[in-house]
Amino acid sequence: MRWLMGLVIMLGVLWCGYWFVGARGFEAGAAGWFANVQEAGKEARYERLDVRGFPYRFDLTVTAPEITDSNSGIAWQAPFFQILSLSYKPWHVIAAFPPEQRITLPQESMTLRSETLRASVVVQPVPSLPLDRVVLIGDGLTLLGDHGWHMGADAVHLATRRDETRQNTHEIGLEVTALRPDATLMSMVAGMLPEEVALLRVTAKFGLNAPIDRFALQTQPQIALLELDELRVEWGSMTVAAKGRVQADASGFAEGEVVLQLENWRVALDVAEAMGLIAARDRQTWDQAASFLALGSSDKDAIQLPLQFRDGMTLIGPIPVSPAPRLR
Repeated sequence: MRWLMGLVIMLGVLWCGYWFVGARGFEAGAAGWFANVQEAGKEARYERLDVRGFPYRFDLTVTAPEITDSNSGIAWQAPFFQILSLSYKPWHVIAAFPPEQRITLPQESMTLRSETLRASVVVQPVPSLPLDRVVLIGDGLTLLGDHGWHMGADAVHLATRRDETRQNTHEIGLEVTALRPDATLMSMVAGMLPEEVALLRVTAKFGLNAPIDRFALQTQPQIALLELDELRVEWGSMTVAAKGRVQADASGFAEGEVVLQLENWRVALDVAEAMGLIAARDRQTWDQAASFLALGSSDKDAIQLPLQFRDGMTLIGPIPVSPAPRLR
């Protein structure tokens, strides 16, 4: 009995030692990450690091984090940020975001408010810690621009997982429900569409030129390939869908083909004209072209539009219509 009691005490002491060593390591890892961001040429600051959760958890709270990339003009700051982990499973963490965050882009600064915004992040338990999968869930989201615009969504679900059949490739799924565009945009399409986008869904695979792991700040992974299995937008009587495959050319522009499908294309053209995407003087030409494309379809209200991306341009058939999207 004394031997058993001694074993229990010894295991308890060892576990306590493991937790305190692990907690200091967790804190040192966070401080090291901020230092690495600084070394990568960005500004990264915080007021305090605090690890709690003894004996079963490592709960790290970063007070007043702020990250700024002066070269790109992108910045993020928040009153706090938490990383939560079970002490016996440190390669699986929960990232908890505060109810309000500040995001700065080159042309605009904005505030992101949320009722709930959390992410589950799992890395492989090997020295380089490559990303395995991510699940992000947000509820009651509102984005407020400093110039007076705002938009919101009831829920956002994002999930990624590593594609085990291809190197540096991940699958991604995104679903946004009850997306509410800004009032200025809605005033342009008043009477054409309801105030909420019922569904925005994306399923795709993306390949990177380097792994997402603990060395990502040095290697800076960029998108090299995008396979779009489905992009779908359901907004009132209008549905927009797309699928295709593109890769980054030498300049970082998309190169490949995406097939765009419009259901109730007349409303889609009305919206495009109202938003200034189609000039009023060209509307008749677009109507004629869409009617021609609909001739081969069993549904005369639906058309398929193959988009080619080549030499930095987006083409419909042989006609260039806009610059190609930039992947990196």
